[in-house]
Amino acid sequence: MKDIEETQEFTEVKIPVPWGHVAGKWYGPADVRPILMIHGWLDNAGTWDTLIPLLPKDGISYLAIDLPGHGFSSHIPEGMIYSHYDYVWLIHRIRKIYNWPKVSLIGHSMGSSVCFLYSAIFSQNVDMFVCLDLVIPFTDPKLVTLFLEFGLTRATTLMTHQMTPESQPTYTKEELVKKLIESSFTSISAEDSKFLLRRGMKRSNRKPDKFSLTSDPRLKALHVISLSQENYQKLGKEITCPIIFISADIKRNTPDTNVTNANANTLVDFMKEKVPHFKHHIVSGKHHVHLSDPERVSGIISDFILKHRGPKSKI
Repeated sequence: MKDIEETQEFTEVKIPVPWGHVAGKWYGPADVRPILMIHGWLDNAGTWDTLIPLLPKDGISYLAIDLPGHGFSSHIPEGMIYSHYDYVWLIHRIRKIYNWPKVSLIGHSMGSSVCFLYSAIFSQNVDMFVCLDLVIPFTDPKLVTLFLEFGLTRATTLMTHQMTPESQPTYTKEELVKKLIESSFTSISAEDSKFLLRRGMKRSNRKPDKFSLTSDPRLKALHVISLSQENYQKLGKEITCPIIFISADIKRNTPDTNVTNANANTLVDFMKEKVPHFKHHIVSGKHHVHLSDPERVSGIISDFILKHRGPKSKI
């Protein structure tokens, strides 16, 4: 794959927040309200590097951010833990910082779940939403309880490690590539990994020939918003903007993802029937198809952007 960033220009931005900054890559005119792009869990803004060059350019901008704790964004203060609630609120915070009247959203995986919640809760603030391979957390009460117990127990250990940088593991580049491939259940290839590792690794101070991850270890105890299917359906009906769901047809075959896939499918079936401004597309590929094979989704997304945004949203 060609090194996309050799030809695709962007401006690195730092959005101030009370605990530091949220890092991002701004593509396109600075005076045009960008489409805000939210990556998945433990990914970063690099996940969009191959897709953005294929999207409309004429008077349209894109802002791909690193969520707090990911990529080049600041980690939250010591003693705190990450939550879906904070990420939903982050969209609201960014909109207020830039004084945007509306926000346009593209999300992948966990990022699509965050965008879904924001689009439903603050429906009057969103003018379009592209959802890539939605992931909905557990909805079964027993699984939700088990997930909370596991997460809260693990959080104590992760907080301790976060406060002692010398405890952070280090890797060679080859080991990090292998780690990314395995943790994604081969959704990310060795070729894809370079786009995520540009913002996902840093050279170790203790071992100059090795690297550590830039992501905060506490992200492994992320507190997710787990609601009932009825609640998700109610939220789905609250979304008033045009919305497209793009699903990959190859799913990861593990017990937990089978559950979340089923949850997402149930919601998609409901929205097909009940939400008139909802469209669903299925494309060939894995969970990161937008990164590995962006041309399979770029046409769908480009048509949607040109129809519902276009080069008219000046700041």
